Amino acid sequence: MGTDWVLRFMREGEHDVIAELWHRSKRRAYPYLTTEQSYSLEDNRRYFREVVCPRCQVLVAELDGQLVGLLALEDQFIDQLYVDPRFQGRGVGSGLLARAKELSPAGLTLYTFQRNQAARRFYERHGFRAIAFGTSPAPEREPDVKYAWRPLRRPPTGASD
Repeated sequence: MGTDWVLRFMREGEHDVIAELWHRSKRRAYPYLTTEQSYSLEDNRRYFREVVCPRCQVLVAELDGQLVGLLALEDQFIDQLYVDPRFQGRGVGSGLLARAKELSPAGLTLYTFQRNQAARRFYERHGFRAIAFGTSPAPEREPDVKYAWRPLRRPPTGASD
């Protein structure tokens, strides 16, 4: 990411503005999910505050004081990764993902919907591999794919055959 970008953990009092970014991004990403389209901004704010924040570390990408991306990490599981639609394609998601890899050097997993081709290409470009195909739980019940990233293992220095 450029020098104007800042990656940091969410601060107290930022829940609502991050939930708004999350709401906007999800609506754009999933036009085919009626359930997702039916959630109001207040529904998403409540879920973000009451479910995502208590169990995840939330990283944000900030540009000139504006929050433009988020990544919610629960141990080695990426629960959420969204970039404001106006800032997609500028390295925000890649920067957040790189930071998640630093925080979880043993590996990461995540789920995305099978028909979310843009997300699948993004994760595959960043070294994630599909390891299982299934169906997401209610309320979506949408075909999904589980991805995993594992760091390359290098032999110890001085190892011989």
